[in-house]
Amino acid sequence: MYNAEELNIIMVGTRGTGKTSILAAMYEEFHKTFEQANLQTWDDTKTLRAIEECQATLKNLDARLTQTVIPTEPRLNPWREQGFIFEIGSRGKKFMKLRFSDPAGEYFNPHATPEQKEYVKSQLNQCDAVVIPVDATALMQKKTGKVSHGEIGFWHEEKNDSKRITQLLKDAYANVLSPRLVILAPVKCETYMKTDREANNLLHHIKLGYAELLDFLKSESLIDKVSVVVTPVETIGNVTFAYHKTDEDNYTNFYYYKTPINAPYSPQNGDQILRYVLLFLINVYLDKKRKFLEDEQEKLKWLEKQLFAKKEELEQAKSEFERNKKLLKDRNETWWLFREIANLFDDRKSPCDKAEDKYLGTKKEVNETTSEFNNSFDQIQATQEQIKAFNDALFRFAIGCKNNHGFAILQGHKWLEIPQPIL
Repeated sequence: MYNAEELNIIMVGTRGTGKTSILAAMYEEFHKTFEQANLQTWDDTKTLRAIEECQATLKNLDARLTQTVIPTEPRLNPWREQGFIFEIGSRGKKFMKLRFSDPAGEYFNPHATPEQKEYVKSQLNQCDAVVIPVDATALMQKKTGKVSHGEIGFWHEEKNDSKRITQLLKDAYANVLSPRLVILAPVKCETYMKTDREANNLLHHIKLGYAELLDFLKSESLIDKVSVVVTPVETIGNVTFAYHKTDEDNYTNFYYYKTPINAPYSPQNGDQILRYVLLFLINVYLDKKRKFLEDEQEKLKWLEKQLFAKKEELEQAKSEFERNKKLLKDRNETWWLFREIANLFDDRKSPCDKAEDKYLGTKKEVNETTSEFNNSFDQIQATQEQIKAFNDALFRFAIGCKNNHGFAILQGHKWLEIPQPIL
C-alpha cells in the first residue's frame, strides 16, 4: 500500500508580516495550479476558515487599502494549533499531506510565554520547511524614499525582526540531521517587482537584510543539509506603496493604493512556495528511496546467493535421504530373521530418520529464504512503482519553479534539482 508522504511547514514571522496573506495567495492558485498538472487536492475545510476570511478581506479592499487583515490570535494552548492541511494525489490516490502551521506573531516575540517559546522551538525542530515572510516595504524604504544599493530599509528590524528570526533558527538548527528547506518570501513587494532590475534589486537587499541568517545556514554543518530559496509573493497584486505614517504609539504603518483604482484581487506567484516545497519533498523522498533500494538490492543479491547454496544443500540432503530410504526399504524386504540379525549390527532406520530430519529442515530453510527473497523482490518492484507514480504525478508541477526575476536558489541545489527517475 502506498503511504502518503507528509511534509510540515511553519510560517515564521512577527505580527503583521503577512504570514496568513501568503497562505491566502497560495490557496488562491492552489486548485487551479494542481489541476493544470493533473493532480487532485483534498483540503480540511475545518482548518481553512482563517485563510478564507483573509481572502475575503483582500478581495474587498478599497482603492486605498484601508481594510486590514485580522492577525492570527494566539491560543491559550499553542499545542492545539492544527495548521492548514492539504492532501495531494492523482487518480484517487493520495501521495502526500502538507501541513502549514501559522502561529500567531506573538509566539516569535522576545516576550512570548515560556510555553509559546517551547512550542516554536519544537515546531522549528520538527518542520521540514520554514517560510519566512519578509515585509518588502520595510526592507526597501527609508524615510526619504527607496534605499540605495548598500542600504537596508529603516523599518526592517522593526517589522521583520530578522535578528530574532535568525536566533530562533540558530537555536533550532544546532543539531539538524535531516534535510530542511528555508524559504524567504518577500510580501507587499508589488512596488519592487515591476522590472527585472527592480526584482533583482529586491533579491540583493534580501541577501543584505538576512546576511547573518544566510551566513549561519552556509556553515559547514548545514551547507549540505539546508536549502535556501527566495520566492517573492505579490499577495494582492496591482498595488503600489504610497507613504508611511507613525502613530501616537510610535508604530509605523505603511499605506498603499491600487493601480488602477478598480483593480481586482490578483495575487501573483502564490504557487511558487508550493512548487519549491514539492520539489524539495520529491528530492528528499527520492534520496530516501535510493538508499532503500540500494540496501534492498544488496539484500536481494545476498539472498540469491543464500538461496542458491541452500538449494544445493537441499539436493544433497534429498539424495542422502533417498539413499538411506532405499537402504531401509531393501532391509525391510529381506527375510525377517535375517533382517533382525542384520539390524543388530547395521541399524539402517536411525540414519534414515536423521537424513529425513536434515532434508525436511533444509527444505524449510529453502522455503523461508525463498519467501524472504520474493518479499524483497516485491519490495523493490513496489518501491520502483511508487517512485514512478510519485515522480510522474508531481514532476510537471515542480518543474514550474521560477529561478529569475527576483527568485533564486541561494544554496542546497541538491535538494531542488529537477528529479530524475530511479531505474
